[in-house]
Amino acid sequence: MKLSQAAIFGSLVSSCLAFGPPTYGSRSQISMRVGTYDMTRRSKFKKILNEVRENPTKEAVQTNLISTETGDLIEKCNWKLRKAMIRKVNEMAAEFDVDVADGFGVPLNHKDMEAKLREEGVARTAEKKAKLDEAVKAQKQRIEKKAAKKAERVAAIAENLKKIKNSSPCKTEEKASEAPAAEAPAAEAPAAEAPAPVAEEKPTGGEVSVSMIKELREATGAGMMDCKKALIENGGDAEAASEYLRKKGLAQADKKAARVAAEGRISVASKDGKAVMVEINCETDFVAKDGSFLSFGDSVANAALDVGNEDTDALASTDIDGSTVEETRQALVSKIGENIQVRRFVGRGGSDSTVGSYVHMNRIGVLVEIEGGSTGLAEDIAMHVAAMNPPFAVPDEVPGDVLEKERNILKAQALESGKPAEIVDKMVEGRIRKYLEEICLVSQTYVKTNDKTVGKLLEENGAKMVGFTRIEVGEGIEKKEDNFAEEVAAMAAGKA
Repeated sequence: MKLSQAAIFGSLVSSCLAFGPPTYGSRSQISMRVGTYDMTRRSKFKKILNEVRENPTKEAVQTNLISTETGDLIEKCNWKLRKAMIRKVNEMAAEFDVDVADGFGVPLNHKDMEAKLREEGVARTAEKKAKLDEAVKAQKQRIEKKAAKKAERVAAIAENLKKIKNSSPCKTEEKASEAPAAEAPAAEAPAAEAPAPVAEEKPTGGEVSVSMIKELREATGAGMMDCKKALIENGGDAEAASEYLRKKGLAQADKKAARVAAEGRISVASKDGKAVMVEINCETDFVAKDGSFLSFGDSVANAALDVGNEDTDALASTDIDGSTVEETRQALVSKIGENIQVRRFVGRGGSDSTVGSYVHMNRIGVLVEIEGGSTGLAEDIAMHVAAMNPPFAVPDEVPGDVLEKERNILKAQALESGKPAEIVDKMVEGRIRKYLEEICLVSQTYVKTNDKTVGKLLEENGAKMVGFTRIEVGEGIEKKEDNFAEEVAAMAAGKA
């Protein structure tokens, strides 16, 4: 067999497989074998025909059968299936006396397609031009409006200058008329000797100078007006004024202590294998970014390293920069004007373990303690804890009441399936193991690689999990939600 004959035979075979032999029975069924996509389209078309047959009305034919969607569906089919579909549409339309538009279901040829694309391009160009003209017009109006306002300001300035110029000669004439009258008495009286210049006296006793206010402000960090008032109240005595400001700061701190402080930051410090995290709260996120607040947080974290237990009262009495933590906090409250609190601190580590820390956006802090391994490994796992927030580190940490509660829930779910008791017990135990994998750190998939668990990562690096601590700024503090509309209404009612 020659190559050309083989090609013709292959073409005939593929055509038969694609379309199949025609059926000579009822013409109500479309009888051809098509590709996968054409089979889907044929199913949709049959569905439309069935809907029309279930509701055989003229409106149904117009709405469903000869709609734009049906036309687009027919256009996408192969030529033979499209021909059969169009025949069905024409038969159904003729039955209900509905006109079918010329070219319905027939795809555009190359020439018509180019014409359609040109029309759409012209329409898009016209739309873009209209938008551009509108933008240019709006810009021109804005420029004209600015020019008009500038002209008004220039005219107002010119008018003021004119008034000043007109009023100046009058004053000059008045001064000139008063000058001769003043010269006559001066001529009669003997010339008085000019008084000697008075030397500027330096502030003494109760007097307050600018330099004194500046020095007190640099020493205490208080506001300028507060420093001036303190010096006046204490007769210019800098030490008494400083003590006065400290007492005032204590009163302000006590007054602001009742206000909600749910913002802030996490500060971390480490030394000799030990690491601590301190949560310091303030009222707004703006203060949480202030340099004085950040410096205070770092100082408190370093001071917490020397505190044996996690006692905030003991931390408050620890010295930092010549003052206690509490005194420094009160001074900071007086300076910034917000409620600032050292809420809590936690620590981990020892001589036999390795500790790594991670702080995310100054709001989420994590300490991870492991046996063996390196600090970098502990920091990577701390990053995983910050992202995934697992409740427990290892299965042994899970409380028995939590497991029992989960076991009862899973058992009740399994019993509803009607399985035997021994099968139910096995199902429950399997689900408990899966539950422990989800809530325990060592069983979770490591987020940085997604190809191993945290426990496997520790095993590869010769390390063992000891535990972790995760804290978040403001967790557990109930924040006050302000209603702006209610505040405006209350203010309006008060004015009325």
